Amino acid sequence: MLMNDFYLSFTKVFCHRLFLALVASLLLNGISLPVAAQLPQSGTASGRQIIPLSGVWKFKPGDSNSFINEVSKNDVDRWTDIHVPANWYLQGRDISGVAWYSKKFTLSDEIARKHITLKFSGVDYTAEVWLNGKYIGFHEGYFQPFGFDISKAVLFGKENHLMVKVNSPLEKMVEDWSLHKRYIKGIFGHHDTRPGGAWSERGQEQNTGGIWASVDLEIHDAALIEEVKVSPQLNLPAHTANAAVQLQVGLKQTTAKPVTIQFNIKPFNFPSTQSVSKEISQTLSPGFNSINVPITVDKPELWWPWDQGKANLYQLTINVVADKQVIDTKTVTFGFRDVRYDKAQNEWLINGRRMFLRGTNYIATQWLSEMTPERFAQDIALMKAANINIVRVHAHITADDYYRQCDEAGLLNWQDFPLQWGYLEDAEFTRNAVRQARDMVNVFYNHPSIIVWSLINEPTWDAPWMATKYKHYNKLQNKILTDKLYQAIYPLDKTRYVHPYSASGEHPWLGWYSGSWLDYNQPTKISLVAEYGAQALPDIANLRKIIAEEDIWPVTDQQWDRWEFHNFRRKETFKYAKVPMGSTPVEFIGNTQKYQAKLIKLAAESYRRQRYHPVSGIFQFMFVEDWPSMNWGVVDYWRLPKLGYAALQQAYQPVLPSIEWQQESYKRGETANFELWAINDLPTAYPDAQIIYSLRAGKTLLERHKLTMDIAADSGKKIQALSWSSLVPGHYELVYTIADNKGNKLGVNTHEFDIKP
Repeated sequence: MLMNDFYLSFTKVFCHRLFLALVASLLLNGISLPVAAQLPQSGTASGRQIIPLSGVWKFKPGDSNSFINEVSKNDVDRWTDIHVPANWYLQGRDISGVAWYSKKFTLSDEIARKHITLKFSGVDYTAEVWLNGKYIGFHEGYFQPFGFDISKAVLFGKENHLMVKVNSPLEKMVEDWSLHKRYIKGIFGHHDTRPGGAWSERGQEQNTGGIWASVDLEIHDAALIEEVKVSPQLNLPAHTANAAVQLQVGLKQTTAKPVTIQFNIKPFNFPSTQSVSKEISQTLSPGFNSINVPITVDKPELWWPWDQGKANLYQLTINVVADKQVIDTKTVTFGFRDVRYDKAQNEWLINGRRMFLRGTNYIATQWLSEMTPERFAQDIALMKAANINIVRVHAHITADDYYRQCDEAGLLNWQDFPLQWGYLEDAEFTRNAVRQARDMVNVFYNHPSIIVWSLINEPTWDAPWMATKYKHYNKLQNKILTDKLYQAIYPLDKTRYVHPYSASGEHPWLGWYSGSWLDYNQPTKISLVAEYGAQALPDIANLRKIIAEEDIWPVTDQQWDRWEFHNFRRKETFKYAKVPMGSTPVEFIGNTQKYQAKLIKLAAESYRRQRYHPVSGIFQFMFVEDWPSMNWGVVDYWRLPKLGYAALQQAYQPVLPSIEWQQESYKRGETANFELWAINDLPTAYPDAQIIYSLRAGKTLLERHKLTMDIAADSGKKIQALSWSSLVPGHYELVYTIADNKGNKLGVNTHEFDIKP
């Protein structure tokens, strides 16, 4: 795009948004507008209009026993200001439990005959709502959007007073509290990367509560499209597909209403004139109406992960028409893609094509309101640059904008439900968990980037290590919960694989919680490696943002406690990883980063050499640090990569020249043995590929060899054995390159080793 075109486009978008904001402000303040300036054509074109309530609200901390009649007697105008949306911790309120929000607004008489929904896009953790003193409703769950019909409670031409009681409580601090959690918050309630960590008394500090996503008024007619789910049904041999549309339409009147429902599917992010339309006649009954409509698309452009093809998306627009007017409209994007997991063969199939998963675990932040679209875009760009093709959204659900951007970027997602370790054993909690798990599937159903639902991380009954952690460990705890979740979710979504739980056995953690990092050289029996990695400190400038200068070189237990509050694991660093501190903070940082890097590189390459025998996917732990801390991220909280990022990037090259080795160093006279492998995760074959390897001692080139061979698509094989038995003491570097038959580099790898006297 030319610069002038860019500025012209930007100006148009900016002016349009400025106009909408001005109109919304006028409506909220009760100022009538000329007909030509009303918010988007209420009824004739869009069918609904949105009035944002985001901005400055009034805020007051409360307690669990505070009631609306007591709070409303207070002078609300004297409460402190808070911005909405925002987690309250990010607004300087370091509290847990109940807080009250207040917002006053005025609506024009012009919309008095419309129906109005008060819509919350995200509140952590429960919300109770009153409008003008009238109780509106209750919601539990931090990640789901929810709304209430306020048509009969709202005033027109007068001031409305909205009150919201938000409760984000602590789990009860009793013995073994973390084994019997009651709130479905996943890593936001209990996790290794929380402020204070998982196992200290301070592990619930810096609460994640608040109205963290937007609040809006939706003005609409009697009929409202409540939910749209599009199930892609592919006939790959015939190159045709059905978009099976499941539609929920609510009718907010007492008599039936005949309508026409129009469907139109067209390309969203790729050039094409293809468009498919369909129209049905329907009589809506009062209340909810479920409608199923199959729409056939011939020769659809498929949605692919970024390393397999293009992430082609379609847009479905639905209009509900009555009396020749559009009374509601809903638009969703989706993709035509097919997902299969063959457990018997340890193979993932995307659109019928086998694909190896090169993944990472991801927690963007502890406070969801701080993740702007730009910050998500930065993380996604860093992931793709590291050759990651799938992300495990670890034990939580993040903001919808992340998944939207992954859809467009072709980045796959393994989506965990926010259950982590132990929970209450009672029927009420199980019902709540099942309800919220269904919400997860229904809310995020249309995102083609999500290919897996995983329902609980390391459940108590599958975590024998908990026996040494808890006095009252029950080896069957939460087994019924796990089974009930799977029974509820498996039949709800046939377009994805449902993983009942992420097992402790899928998290090897060699060289960190057990064994040695060199154990990754050994064959594995694990097909899905959902966690592997090690910690590393951030660079010195960012470490100083986390730890006070007087604690930057810890010596006393009190100083180490401050490090451990920020997630540093002293026992694992020194006992299992055996990382030396060195003599300065900079040296200590370097030692931790080098250890993380070499462990990640060895593990990833070893697992990739075992592709499909038995390994089908691997997930490094963790991609970024989710608060100012020093944990498992290969990118720190300020998005500065560590050495581990470059190691992951190299080990995850789609075409990987892999070097198999067994020792870091050799004694003089010992034979140094290596195996060269060619790993190709791409659907492209490379005939007459160039295999080039060389051995260097410092700047001196000792040997250089070149071979020619065919590399098949989606393949991995051993291609050359190397050995040297007469090397003199020194430091050596083995460099290995794969190029296509024109000399274009496809992948480069190195391995350094020492010959000692």
